[in-house]
Parts: sequence; C-alpha cells; structure tokens
Amino acid sequence: MRMNTTHDGPLLAALAQLAPPNHLCSIYESPEEHFAVAMPFIRIGLERGEQCIYIADAGTEATVRDAMSADGIDVERAIATGSLILDQKEGAYLKRGAFDPEWMFTFWTDATAEAMRQGFSALRVTGETEWVLRGAPGLERWIEYESRMTHVLARHRCIALCQYNRGLFPPELVLDIIRTHPIVVYRGVVCRNMYYVPPDELLGTNQAEREVERLLASIREREQIESTLRQQRNELRESEARFREIAENIREVFWVFDLVDARVTFVSPMYEELFGRSCASLYANSSSYMDAIHSDDRARVEAAADRSRRGGAPFDQRYRIIRPDGSMRWIRARSFPVAEPAGPIKRLVGVAEDITDRKQAEEGLERSEHLLRLVLDALPVGVAVVDLSGDIILSNPASRRLWSGLIESGTDRYAKSKGWWHATGKPIAPDEWPSVRAFANGETTAEVVIEIEAFDGTRKIIQTSAVPIHDSNEHVTGAVVVNEDISARKTAEHELNDSYTQLRTLTGRLMRAQDDERRRIARLLHETTAQNLAGLKMHLARLNRTTGQASESDREALTESISLVDQSISEVRTLSYLLHPPFLDEMGLLSALRWYASGFAARSGIAVDLEMPERFARPALDTETALFRIVQESLINIHRHAESKTARIRLCDDAETLMLQIEDRGRGIPQASLRHMMRRQGVVGVGIAGMIERIEQLGGRLEITSSNQGTTIRVRLPLMRDAG
Repeated sequence: MRMNTTHDGPLLAALAQLAPPNHLCSIYESPEEHFAVAMPFIRIGLERGEQCIYIADAGTEATVRDAMSADGIDVERAIATGSLILDQKEGAYLKRGAFDPEWMFTFWTDATAEAMRQGFSALRVTGETEWVLRGAPGLERWIEYESRMTHVLARHRCIALCQYNRGLFPPELVLDIIRTHPIVVYRGVVCRNMYYVPPDELLGTNQAEREVERLLASIREREQIESTLRQQRNELRESEARFREIAENIREVFWVFDLVDARVTFVSPMYEELFGRSCASLYANSSSYMDAIHSDDRARVEAAADRSRRGGAPFDQRYRIIRPDGSMRWIRARSFPVAEPAGPIKRLVGVAEDITDRKQAEEGLERSEHLLRLVLDALPVGVAVVDLSGDIILSNPASRRLWSGLIESGTDRYAKSKGWWHATGKPIAPDEWPSVRAFANGETTAEVVIEIEAFDGTRKIIQTSAVPIHDSNEHVTGAVVVNEDISARKTAEHELNDSYTQLRTLTGRLMRAQDDERRRIARLLHETTAQNLAGLKMHLARLNRTTGQASESDREALTESISLVDQSISEVRTLSYLLHPPFLDEMGLLSALRWYASGFAARSGIAVDLEMPERFARPALDTETALFRIVQESLINIHRHAESKTARIRLCDDAETLMLQIEDRGRGIPQASLRHMMRRQGVVGVGIAGMIERIEQLGGRLEITSSNQGTTIRVRLPLMRDAG
C-alpha cells in the first residue's frame, strides 16, 4: 500500500516537475510527512533511469526499506541493478572521519560522473540529517556546505533533496536551512523559495547592500502577486454573475426558499428530471414536492422541513420518491440558512440529489461487511482491530483461541499481558506491544516473533503484525493486529536446526576422513606401489643386460616393458601427488600450489598466473588442505568447462583474513545454473557444493561471480595460524 497525504496528488505532480540540476530541502514535522516527500522523490528518479542514493541515519535503514516498499519500490531489485544505493552517513558525509565540504563537492562530482558513465541519465540524492545534531568534526561548516551546494550541483546532472525534521532542529538553524535552498518542500507543497540567499551574499562581504537589493526585488515581486490577486477577485465577482447559469445546469436540484413569504423563489431545471414534476407546479405550491415522497417517509420529512423553516435549523434527510412513471428513487435533501448582515434569517438554500446508486452501494457494502465477518471467522490466524483507547472493537474466534479467552479492553491490559521478545527473552514493556506502537505512534510491525503466556497459563510462540488504521486525513484511528501461533513451527525449526548442525558435523568428519584417506592412499602408492614398480624396473633392466642370446622380439618386449614400468611409475607418482601432494605437509600451501599449477599448465595447456606473497605464515593444516582442494577443483572445472586459455590464482592475507581468488576468462556459468549450484541443489555443481561446505566448516565464505567474460571464485577465511 502506498503512503499518501492530503497533498498527495499536487505534491507528486510538483515533485515530478523537478529535474537535475537542482538543490532542495524538505522540512517535515512527522514520519508520514517525511516519507511522503522522500519516497516519491526516489521512486520518480528510478522510473526516469537515474541512479538514486539514499543516505539514512543510524538505525533507520530498515524503516527506509519498508517505506520504499510501501511506496511501490522493488528495493532488492533496484539495489541489485545498481539503480539504488542505501548508505549511511559514515559512507558518505563522514567517510574520512570528519565532515569536509571541499571533499564532499568532489565526491558528488565524481559520483555524478560515475553514474553517467554507467548509463544512468542523472544522479539523484537524498539524505537524512538528524545525525548533524549529534555533532562531528567539521560540522561547523555545514551551512556553508548547504549554501555552496546549489552552485556545485548547477554544473552537473545531479538533483539533491536534504531532509530536515523541524521538531529537532533549532529555529536559528532552520532559518539558515531555508536561506540556503532555492526550493523548499513544506507540508505537502513544493515552494519556490523567495527567501533564498545566494552563497556569494550569505557567505561573502557587503551583505547589507546585497540583502537590500534582494528585499526590494521581493517587495516588487509581492506587489505583482497582490495585483494578480486583485485581478482574481474581480474575476470572482464576474463568476458570481454566472452563478445562476451554473445552478441551472448542475445535476442536483438547487433551490432557494423565502422564509418571509414561505415560498420557493428559485428551483433548478433538474427538479423536473429528478422528481418528474414541473418547476411551475413548485412555484405555484411550495409544498407540492411532498406529494412525490413515499408515504412511509412523508411524515418524517414534513416534520424536519417544518423545524427548518420555523427555526432555521439545518435540514438533512434521506427519503424515497415515487415518480409519475412508478419508478422509485432515493433522494438526499439538505438545506442551510443564509445568514444576513443583520436581523433574522430570511432565506434557506438547499440541494437535493439522487443517491439511488449510493444506497445500492451501501447495501452492497453491508453485504461485503457480512462476508468479511464470515471470512474473519474462518481464518486460522487471529485478527483483532483496536481503537485509540486500546479497546478491542473487532476480533475473530482464532484470536480468542490463541489467547485462550476473551481479550480485555483498555490500555491496562498491556500491563497485565505477559510477553517476551523471542530473540532475546526480554519482557515486552506495555508501550512496546506492536498494537500499541501502531495506534500510538503510527508504526507498522511486520511478522515479529514473540512469546506470550495465554490466559490459561500456556506459553506460546506467535508471529505478530500490527498496522495503523488512518482516516482520510492520515490521522491514526486505530490498528489491525494479526497473530499466528507458530509454536509447532518453531519447534520443528529448532529440531531441523539441530539436524542440520549434526549433518554439518558429520560432513566435516567425512571430509576430514576423505582427506585422511587420500593422504593414506597417496602414501601407499608412493611407498609401496611406486617402490614395487621401481624394483620391477631394476629386475627388467638386469634381465635385459643378461639376455644376449634372446631373440630380437624378446629384447623388444623387454625394452617395451621397461618403458611401460617407467610410465607407470610416473603415473603412480602423479596420481599420488594429486591425491595428496607431499609438498602440502612438508613445505606448506605455497609450494603445493606452485607445484600443482605448474603440472596443471603442462598437462592442460592453460597458462596459470600465480600471485602469492613472498613470505607467508602457514595457516592451520585444515585450512591449507581446504584451499588446495578448492584450487584443484577450480582448475579442473576451468579445463573441463570454461574454454579459457588462461587462469589466475591470487592468494593474500592480512592480520585477520586469508583471501584466495581463482579467475578465468572463459565462457562463464549460466546464471540459472550458478544459482542452482550455490543452493547445493541436485547433482549439478557437486564440486562447488563441496567447496562451499569446506569453507563454511572453517567459518569462511565462498562467492562466485560469472558472466560471458569469465568466472571468479573468491574465498575469505578467518586466519588461524598453525600452532605447529
């Protein structure tokens, strides 16, 4: 649901007229007024293909995301495409630890250029400013920054909206804020600021003379405005002369009744169409319209009309009429006394309108309300509606079942109700209940998990949401609360998490067992099979030297056998090293990677570029093994699938993190397949799933980015040095 204010239409139209370059501010007095300007400002920019930056104050990013979603913005998609950037003051204004206007001007210039380079039509920026009141180095130049910002933006395709909460900023600062923005948005109106002071006047010398010149120009401009108003008043008087023409053409019956003469002095032609009677008949007998009123309604209407004519009381009646053709219509008739400059009231004016369609709609609404009641009663989740006093004015059976009884009315029930925040176990204070925050503060709470103690003492876990109810003037009149008992679901989730933890533990053991088995087989191949083959080679060589009387074919067979033994020795040694290179245990990860990359390049024909530190303190053995296996798996995948002629391996570390990156310039992985692999679904991408599992076992993270320009695998691990 989009947020609205009473100025929604004109405000949106005015905001849509703004285009870069521009510098404006929004001075708001409530959260609704705040977001009624900021959210459409961002949405308009996104719709125009501009890159939008929203700088949120500390702790407000979640609220901003919710407000954007409520205004129809697909936040996650906009962020994913780079169209929307959500930042905080530290990432923008205080990125260098202090506020520096000169650096900020350079920052916005560069940011605009970068947005244009990426193909956006412009840069659109808005920022919350409450953090300014908390102070920071350099903020004494804030007003100077705001003043000069207009001229800086004028040179670039950038539009900026500065947001100020009037209730928090002192009047002196608000005055300077007004002086530094050519356009001010206040209470739903976008205003051209006649009190704007250019920076060369505000910050420069000879201020008095410049202010005199500006004030004189403002005086002249105001006189022009007042002249326009006088012209409009003249036009209004002319429009009054056209009143009769309008009255005679409106779709309602308009009439004037003279109380002194007790007669109708004017009735519009619509009377004949609606009542099916002539205007002349009403002029002749001012009560003749009563004959058309349904007999069941006539006495009531006559009594109300008599009270109005005798005492000048307002008249507002709904009744049925029967037209000459026998059809029935519903009428709403109203009259009002016309005040005289002096003396008693002499005239009544009134209108009568056909409300037949409205009555039918009201009857349809009643049917809908009945259907709503049936739906609420059938819902499995608890639904309740509270007013501003905290009284329950509507609830369904599921709500009563959830609390194991009828919920008391009044705000005192919040102090009596027992509840705890599920995430922390902290008791819920009376003013923290989502329903209280909804009707007291206008806050929306979505799917918050809490624990309650029902009236029968049963402890339950529920998921609760609360939304404020607004009237047509955006005033909160109550709240809707939806509660769902998720105790069984949470129990199942807990059991599932336990199972997942056990599975992770088992997976870790399996991988370590697999690595140990590879190490054992490698050692067995090296120390037994390879040695046996070496012995066989020596025996064959000796046999070859002592078979001088052997035939030529026998000597050729011996020579071929020796060659096969050499090949087998080489293959066994290679297989042994691939299963578990001795360099990994003896010399560490760097030596093992250099050996493997060299062998891989020789076997595959793919050029491998290694970028590794000269000195490298060895991490834990599990970490070295995991990183080696990831490099091994990645290079095999490049050889099998990427069709890349090159590969690059980069290894670096700092005090806390170890980073490994493998990239190629091949054909990339289709995005659908990549998502499938990263979710570890099916058999596709089993190798990648194994990589992810290895890294997660060590508390790290594995990321894969891929396009038609190639694929990059990036691993980050917390650095734990090998104690040995």
